[in-house]
Amino acid sequence: MSKESYIQILVLSVVILIGQIFIPTFSFHKLKIVPDILIIYLTYIGFYHGRFYAIILGFIFGITQDFITQVELLGAMAFTKSALGFGLGTLALYRNIWPEHIRLLFIFLMYLLHFFIYFFIKFNGVHISIPVYIQVIAIHSLLSFTILFIIDKSFMKHGVTAK
Repeated sequence: MSKESYIQILVLSVVILIGQIFIPTFSFHKLKIVPDILIIYLTYIGFYHGRFYAIILGFIFGITQDFITQVELLGAMAFTKSALGFGLGTLALYRNIWPEHIRLLFIFLMYLLHFFIYFFIKFNGVHISIPVYIQVIAIHSLLSFTILFIIDKSFMKHGVTAK
């Protein structure tokens, strides 16, 4: 990867990280729902640049989110975003092999797994009903996936939904 690519990824990462801080939230059963644009960016990093960069950026994004939003769960986002980066880096390996619907299914399942692990850690020791737990995971996953789909169809010529 060229020096210009590193600089471009770094600048875009900072802009997206700052944007994530200012995204509005909404409530669901007194729980905050926040669209996670960082995992959308990780999807593109994994798709275009592979596992190594997706894992590194996932860790940086996660540890930054941990320090900013939830010091009591320090490391939870760093762990889940690094694991997500590893999984999404698989997209680069199979970009030309998997058809569009398999790539999208894989991305959605990775989002579900990411939010499942994160909320399992976050809600550990908290009394919350299983249906609400599942709904929170589904809402986060669907929201992130919908944003990815809209961005991909609107702005990306050769994105994850391209044939």
